[in-house]
Amino acid sequence: MIPYRSVLVIGGGTAGWLAAAYLQRTLGANPDYPVDICLIESKEIETIGVGEATVPTLRQTMQTLDIPETALFAHADATLKNGIRFVGWRNGGGTEVDRYDHPFDAPLLSEGYSAMAHWLNLKQRGRIAAPFADVGVVQTALFDGNLSPKLMQSPKYEAPVPYAYHLDAIRLAALLREVSTGRGVRHIIGDVVRVETNESGIKAVELADGSRHEADLFIDCTGFRSLLLGDALGVPWISYGDTLLCDRAVACPVAYKDAATPLRSYTTCTAKDSGWVWEIDLQSRRGSGYVYSSAFCSDDEAVATLRQHHGAAEPLAEPRLLSMRIGHRARMWEKNCLALGLASGFIEPLESTGIYLIEHAVQMFIDYLPAPGGAGHSQARYNTAMSDLYDELRDFILAHYVLSQRRDTPFWRAHTQDVKVPDTLANLLALWDEKIPNSTDINRRLSLFGPHNWFFILSGLHRLPAHGIGQTPYISPEASVRALAHIAKIRQAAVAQSPTMRDYAQKVRSAAVNAPGRP
Repeated sequence: MIPYRSVLVIGGGTAGWLAAAYLQRTLGANPDYPVDICLIESKEIETIGVGEATVPTLRQTMQTLDIPETALFAHADATLKNGIRFVGWRNGGGTEVDRYDHPFDAPLLSEGYSAMAHWLNLKQRGRIAAPFADVGVVQTALFDGNLSPKLMQSPKYEAPVPYAYHLDAIRLAALLREVSTGRGVRHIIGDVVRVETNESGIKAVELADGSRHEADLFIDCTGFRSLLLGDALGVPWISYGDTLLCDRAVACPVAYKDAATPLRSYTTCTAKDSGWVWEIDLQSRRGSGYVYSSAFCSDDEAVATLRQHHGAAEPLAEPRLLSMRIGHRARMWEKNCLALGLASGFIEPLESTGIYLIEHAVQMFIDYLPAPGGAGHSQARYNTAMSDLYDELRDFILAHYVLSQRRDTPFWRAHTQDVKVPDTLANLLALWDEKIPNSTDINRRLSLFGPHNWFFILSGLHRLPAHGIGQTPYISPEASVRALAHIAKIRQAAVAQSPTMRDYAQKVRSAAVNAPGRP
């Protein structure tokens, strides 16, 4: 295998244009070693573009691409995200408030212990009733006030707490296309009608206009069809359909009541009879949709559920039905072909991992670039690591369902009683019945979701150590009270200094629109 001199990305959208921009930045920036990067996309295939919630890793990716953060507000309708609020997941309502939060910030350490231990210490002693996320971290204080994680004077891509974005996916792809083509990526509109293969993998693609295009490296961004990796190279699909049951979605954006409607700085996920509804507040509209299982809900029922959830809110488009294939390709890098986005795999969107998986895959590919002597071991390790990551994300998402106390509909009974929990997840849950999650409990040390992320889900769904934790006898309740009181003061300060999400977005967008030049 020789170093790449030409790269052909097949397919546009967020996956294709993010890949093109990143590869241009990392492979195509050295004039002494020119690399031709070209993206071919079909005019007929529309980007899914239902609105995207992200995780904080996108900030570093955008910095690497040298895209001004203000461009996301001006060109991708962005707002900022503090985390996720889950409504109705524990018991579907009942006599108690059924909601819990998953923010991005980690619990603070105090007097030798995490806030997780201090909260459990007081809870075991009957001295606290408040949910952990309301007292053990800072960022949830910004949720109810619809407050921005960034201050008005925060530098680009920096803030007192971690944050991510809510974005218009179509506009994000358009921004990445503008950046990529402006930096030398070639763009061809055409339909691939034939794929040539040889012993090295993909030899060339032929378009409907008769043109033929060769490359050293092919990037498959053709969606669930996986035209190159799946169809041409025959890499099999590994399904998660027996554990993650949601396989359909209906999306429909809605209008705000007026221009002053507060913008929520968190994603909302509301459990329904056969799935859950997402709500993502962009600057101009609210992105929303219902993720559901076709085994328990018809498309017509799903549309009715989403409309009922919206109430009097004005829909801005007809409901759009989407099919989801949950799982991943057995190998994401086969010979000279790398699959990204839906072509490589998909985990249902509950924890906003879609764009992250594109980022992570292309960044790790750069780490495993083949040397002139070949890439057999590197390629095998890449595929193992990516498969492990998909399994890990599957387990994290599945935990939201199997730990629920809901038994009120066939969908929830299937998740909580019938689904076979993978051994990897079952072993972790058994361990955490005895102790607080720790990074050493998770096999992959570079996991997207660390121990505190798991603890937000465990505590939110009331899955706590049945007999307490071993640290409790050694922590005085007074120490724990002091620790949480210190966090309360920081929460108050955060609320006092943080602007509302709408005020922050309007200021940044106005400054970006009026600034000279473009990204």
